[in-house]
Amino acid sequence: MCSEETIITIPQAEIREIEEILGYQFNDLSYLVNALTRRSYWHENRDTCEEHNERLEFLGDAVLGLVIAHVLYEQFPDDEEGELQKKRASLVNRSALAQLSRNLGLARFIRMGRGDELSGCRERDSILSDTLEAIIAAVYLDGGYDQVACLIIQHFLPLIERCISGEGLGDCKSMLQEKVQAQMGTTPLYHVIGEWGEDHSKTFSIAVSVGDEIVGVGMGRNKREAAQQAARQALDKFDTL
Repeated sequence: MCSEETIITIPQAEIREIEEILGYQFNDLSYLVNALTRRSYWHENRDTCEEHNERLEFLGDAVLGLVIAHVLYEQFPDDEEGELQKKRASLVNRSALAQLSRNLGLARFIRMGRGDELSGCRERDSILSDTLEAIIAAVYLDGGYDQVACLIIQHFLPLIERCISGEGLGDCKSMLQEKVQAQMGTTPLYHVIGEWGEDHSKTFSIAVSVGDEIVGVGMGRNKREAAQQAARQALDKFDTL
């Protein structure tokens, strides 16, 4: 748990703004502070913070998965396990979490080290999704299951409604290919544009092109995940045309 000094380093106006965005008021602000603190910030500011958010990310991932599984279990009483798993995967993934984090405007509150800041990590999908998971864990620890379930359902409601209606499910690569072939008579092409990290924890960046134009870029822990994200971004672009 963070010290009182750590809490003071976050302006009260920002704390109130975050709580307003989330729709939840913390009883113990140290949970929120921990959730917003990256390891890189913790390394540079150990005198003011005792924890970073990685343990909270672990817990938040499990809590989010449980709540969404519970919602799907209630909403789809006739679905077998495999179908429920597919629906949950369409709701709980790095791309969906990162986009929700962007929609909520949480990126500017993340506490990160100077190196991460200079590297442009604030807008990276992995950091946005991990931070949101940590915040979910913070609410769970602070307020319990009912409170975090209300928060998750509130903010995931548009995605849940799309899932219930049957929209937004399935393989994004397949959906993009069908759309491009139907509209343009060609096939999207995927190519790796970057990869970094240790062999056991690589991150890949993949672009998808239609003709000579790059229509989507995605990042993921493997090439398949990165390609799915690129296809999802491309689908969003096509839907706005």
